Amino acid sequence: MAVIDDTLTGGVLVSFKNKHVTEKEALQCDSRRTTNLFMLSNKTKPILSNSQASIFHYRAPRPSLKQIKQTHANVVVWGHARFTVHLLSLLSLSSTVPFPLRYSLSLFSSIPFPTVFAFNSLIRCHAKANSSPSLSLSLYSAMRRRFLNPNQHTFTFLLHACSKNAKINVNNKLGLQVHAHVIKLGYACHVFVRNALIHLYFECCDADSSQRVFEEDALCSDVVTWNSMLAGAVRNGDVRIAEKMFDEMPERDVVSWSTMIMGYVQNGLFEDGLECFRDMRKKRVRPNEAILVTLLSVSAQLGLLCCGRFIHSTIEALRFPMTVHIGTALVDMYAKCGCIEKARILFDGMAKKDVWTWNVMICALASHDCAKEALALFDRFIDEGFRPVNVTFVGVLNACSRAGLVGAGKHYFKLMVDCYGIPPEMEHYGCMVDLLARAGLVDEAVKLIEGMTIAPDPVMWAMLLDACKLHGFVEMGEKIGKKLIELDPTHDGHYVQLAGIYAKVKKWEDVVRIRELMSERIVDKVAGWSLIELQGRVHRFVAGDREHECSSDIYKMLETIGLRTTEAGLLTETF
Repeated sequence: MAVIDDTLTGGVLVSFKNKHVTEKEALQCDSRRTTNLFMLSNKTKPILSNSQASIFHYRAPRPSLKQIKQTHANVVVWGHARFTVHLLSLLSLSSTVPFPLRYSLSLFSSIPFPTVFAFNSLIRCHAKANSSPSLSLSLYSAMRRRFLNPNQHTFTFLLHACSKNAKINVNNKLGLQVHAHVIKLGYACHVFVRNALIHLYFECCDADSSQRVFEEDALCSDVVTWNSMLAGAVRNGDVRIAEKMFDEMPERDVVSWSTMIMGYVQNGLFEDGLECFRDMRKKRVRPNEAILVTLLSVSAQLGLLCCGRFIHSTIEALRFPMTVHIGTALVDMYAKCGCIEKARILFDGMAKKDVWTWNVMICALASHDCAKEALALFDRFIDEGFRPVNVTFVGVLNACSRAGLVGAGKHYFKLMVDCYGIPPEMEHYGCMVDLLARAGLVDEAVKLIEGMTIAPDPVMWAMLLDACKLHGFVEMGEKIGKKLIELDPTHDGHYVQLAGIYAKVKKWEDVVRIRELMSERIVDKVAGWSLIELQGRVHRFVAGDREHECSSDIYKMLETIGLRTTEAGLLTETF
């Protein structure tokens, strides 16, 4: 383990124990120094073309590796490689893009007298390359041996390097060493460094230390500091703590709202996430693309069409460009909310589509029993030059299954394996088993399952059990039902399915036997739940739940519906 080779750490760690700024912000000041560095004085002509010189301006789009190497070549050809300022600019740029570390090291070694800026850039390169934090600390030690004084950016990048693999105990200790230097050299109150420290300790799963850093000078905390604390709480799964912190924030920006919404969604609190988005719009905060895509995905998963339309109207009102991500999310939302025509209109109107956009539309058409359109779209997808992936064939095989196209299903399954080299996964086998089972080819489906290259799951056998009930294969159904109960004895659905097969052929004694077996094993049935939208609010209902504010009226209405269905002779058969 690397150890910083001076005595600055003495006594600081004990003192700290007893009682996130982004990289873009951290380099903003230093990067200004690279502005127009590749333009010589007025008496000398530029060494580079205007297009090449422009990549050194910190506001310019991030240059590619090829552009940087071309510029470096021109610097050498013009004989200006001896000028440290040019090498520093190249090194700074190499720290902002995915770059081979060896190239950055060669640039650094070409500088005769490296400055703090040079060391900062190389430390940042190491941090971005996910290399061992000990390498960054070795550079820091070398800088100290040259009697160079580190600045706030030095510590920001060092702490970022330590947080890369911070769940490893060793890296936590390295971070503590850096923290000790931060305190001794007087950078503990610097906002960039404090945010990096908070981020480090959260990555180390040390929320208490993050809280101590935050509370040391809470009055000087800016919105980025609060965002670092908020993100850390969300990452640790402490949504309610994050919620309390969010409410206490003196100032919020789009990152604050985004973090809170993501926290709700990641922890399954979809309704809270949607409500948070509504509050965000009331505050007239402009959302970013990530928030919109996430909430469209939530609306799609829960089938909340009104929420999805509200988000769509927000996108149009704020004149967001129809990017591939937003367009794909909208297509998915409308399709899963039952508006397949609207989804198709949006899909056809998208100027640019990627492979996932096509996959979403193919799967959507298949789910809506539009097999002919789904297969035609797949052919168009191939003609456009795209290469299908495993999800593409899930949609295609699902289309064949729903339409009963046994021959086509077998053809596409073979095409997937033989032509595109995609190994079948559980979803592909599931579609094929469903296809064969729907067609009454239960024996063939059993052979397919027994020949699978991966172990079949209970869902696969449950599909066959449904087919046996549908087609009256009692003997086969009994065998599969017993197998399912052996595989998953705590699942109540398997008992109900088997009892249903016996009931269909009026084997009432067997029905009673299965029901008793189910009771003996004390099967815990998972409570079913559903969501509905009413007047802009999302309501969640759980079977047997009486906590809803209108539960009394709801149960009265259910009793009324039950009486009326009984009077009309609409009895539901249950087993």
